[in-house]
Amino acid sequence: MRRLLGLGMHTLGTSFDVGLLVVGTGLVGLAIAVLLDGFDVVEIGLTDSTGSMLGSGLVIAVFGAFALGVAVEGPIGYSTRRRGTFTDVEVAIAGAVGALFVGLVLFVIANIGSGYIEDLPVPFDFAVTVIRSAGRAGMTAGLFLGVPALWGVRELWGHNAWIEEIELPIFYAIWATAAAFFIAGAI
Repeated sequence: MRRLLGLGMHTLGTSFDVGLLVVGTGLVGLAIAVLLDGFDVVEIGLTDSTGSMLGSGLVIAVFGAFALGVAVEGPIGYSTRRRGTFTDVEVAIAGAVGALFVGLVLFVIANIGSGYIEDLPVPFDFAVTVIRSAGRAGMTAGLFLGVPALWGVRELWGHNAWIEEIELPIFYAIWATAAAFFIAGAI
């Protein structure tokens, strides 16, 4: 039981890191879009004034950079490096629980945050949409596409040493792509 609890904790940490990478890249991308819109490089309609653009772009960029910073300092990939002591089924179950839990936490954070942004500029509403979409993506695509894809990759090429290097980029790509689709559907 202690062995499985250790796998669960490390997989949960890795899932949080991947979720925060998705949130961080989404928020930094939104901050860039807000700044480009504010300087009339593109016309999206996110900002009304230069002050609104600078303030909201800076705050969103700081939150995105914070999420990226926390993600890269975490135990990303730790559970896969120790996979030799765990079966692929145990790793897949732990990954599914981690993706579901992290998606739920991000979704709850977005719902709590949406109560505080009513009087703030429009980009903050989009920032909450990014977080909510990352949560939905973790609970759906991360769970139903990401975990089976990683399991399939391990089953096909698990005997190769490079497998540990591509697992997390695959999981991130699936999670981020699903979050982008959820964002596009929300706008």
